[in-house]
Amino acid sequence: MTQDEIDVMREHMVWLGRQLEKEREQSRAKTKLLVRVLNPDDLGHAVSDEVRSIAYQIMSNDVMKDRFND
Repeated sequence: MTQDEIDVMREHMVWLGRQLEKEREQSRAKTKLLVRVLNPDDLGHAVSDEVRSIAYQIMSNDVMKDRFND
């Protein structure tokens, strides 16, 4: 492997690391919002039962994906 190829691979690894961190930040923000929507003492009082149900389904789906991806 040449030095140029090593440099390109290193750049790709750095880029992938940054993308992964962006995805993690977005996931944490989504989770925080969904928890607030489900909490009747926070945003939950302002949304319908249907919206809370959808938020719960999204969180449940994320948990199931995490379980089967590990």
